[in-house]
Amino acid sequence: KLIDRAVENLSHKLIEEFIVVALVCGIFLWHLRSSLVAIISLPVGVLIAFIVMRYQGINANIMSLGGIAIAIGAMIDAAIVMIENAHKHIERLPENHSHSERVEAMIAACKEVGPALFFSLLIITVSFLPVFTLEAQEGRLFSPLAYTKSFSMAGAALLSVTLVPVLMMLFIRGKIMPEAKNPVNRFLILGYRPIIAWV
Repeated sequence: KLIDRAVENLSHKLIEEFIVVALVCGIFLWHLRSSLVAIISLPVGVLIAFIVMRYQGINANIMSLGGIAIAIGAMIDAAIVMIENAHKHIERLPENHSHSERVEAMIAACKEVGPALFFSLLIITVSFLPVFTLEAQEGRLFSPLAYTKSFSMAGAALLSVTLVPVLMMLFIRGKIMPEAKNPVNRFLILGYRPIIAWV
């Protein structure tokens, strides 16, 4: 029952993340197809962690599944930043731009933030290295969590510069609403500008 609850918790975390990503992309980017980029890359990142776990002989227990659950939020960040940057580059294109111009804009967007995202995810991965120095009981308890979190983050880092750009080419199509025309963004900017001016 305990293991079943741990698996169920991970499943719920994934579903919650899918819903949040779809809402964020839908509300702030006004483009639901863009959310598919992040939604597809997340389970692939988790799958990479499970494949490495399989070959490393790490059991799917409460702590190892907990490591993946902890990593899920950070794993999706790179894809969302990449999508948002692609939208900004497409916004700058002329109204009657060609498909090749759009592709070039998305490639430029990926090159602009890709390396920074890759290394930021690797830094988060490295931050768990001190856990591997733990010995005896605490080492046996926390090392599965550290391993699976590291595998998940390393997988997300790899996907951010491989799969995510390809998915962007496939799914970011059609009309892209400029940020300034989005009613939600306009409302937030309207409230934000006086506050930042006062500060």
